[in-house]
Amino acid sequence: MPPAPSASDLAKACPKILPVSSTGPRPFWSIMIPTYNCGDYLRRTLASVLPQALDPAVMQIEVIDDCSTKDDPEKVVAELGRGRVEFFRQPVNRGIPQTFNTCIERARGEWVHILHGDDMVLPGFYEEYGRLIASNPDAVMVVGQVVIIDEKDRWMGLYGPLPNDQTGIVYDFTLRQAIRQLGQFPGVVVRRDSYERVGGFCTLLTHTADFDMWFRVGQLGPVLGTERPFAMYRIHDAADTSKHRVLGTNIEQTFWVIRANAERLKQCLDESGWRERLADTAETTAWDLDAKGILEGRLNQLRWALLLRPSAGRLWRYIKTWVKVKIFRARLAMG
Repeated sequence: MPPAPSASDLAKACPKILPVSSTGPRPFWSIMIPTYNCGDYLRRTLASVLPQALDPAVMQIEVIDDCSTKDDPEKVVAELGRGRVEFFRQPVNRGIPQTFNTCIERARGEWVHILHGDDMVLPGFYEEYGRLIASNPDAVMVVGQVVIIDEKDRWMGLYGPLPNDQTGIVYDFTLRQAIRQLGQFPGVVVRRDSYERVGGFCTLLTHTADFDMWFRVGQLGPVLGTERPFAMYRIHDAADTSKHRVLGTNIEQTFWVIRANAERLKQCLDESGWRERLADTAETTAWDLDAKGILEGRLNQLRWALLLRPSAGRLWRYIKTWVKVKIFRARLAMG
């Protein structure tokens, strides 16, 4: 098994988040929209937010572009935002975790919603989340359900935790989040001072930075959930999630975070159980990629399934795939 970074290694890669420097009135919301080469989706994202836009004194809306090269997000913002949406372009491409940290650093509001430029909110998002926060003033985060959608906005399923009772609190959030990603970005809002307390997104984690962050924030206080989804999380082949599935780094970085969480909690997290579940995820992903003709992804996922929970069957499936990849590469080399 490849060595995993320790909890202290991850902590060292989490930049400090400074408080808002302004001493004047602050908005309640900061809707921060990171984008990179997804102009068509960004239009849909903004179209979902703007009908819910409150006065600028109450709601900051800003698009943060990580130096897009294939579209013109500033033009999209000018066209749809009409002066209501701020725009910031990073001077150089900084990558995913650093862009999230830029979002936090530029957020002036008390609550921060990082809404990816290919995701969307459903009607009533900010009204319902605001109501939940008002009824639970000690809450540090809301992790609501989301609808999973594809590139054509077709609904594919639901994801996220439900509150335990009418209080809206997810009482067992931290222990569950330690071994499984419970929340997806579009359904999560976080108190800005929580980011100030735990630091920014870990720059070592290009795929599981949110998995790590939600766990860290969840240790600070009550986490709330929604009774139904108010956001949509998009899965498509151009997304970074799809690239990590092909490389196998989705499983590797999940392994890193779970091991670090166990270290932080200083308790056993049923290692046999979570390793088996993660191995099953890798194997399922392998065959999903295989159905799409992505042989390299099948090999990388089966490798992790074998490393996490070795078995004769998994070894045989890995060897067969390895041979197929070798033959495929040889044929490519021959032209």
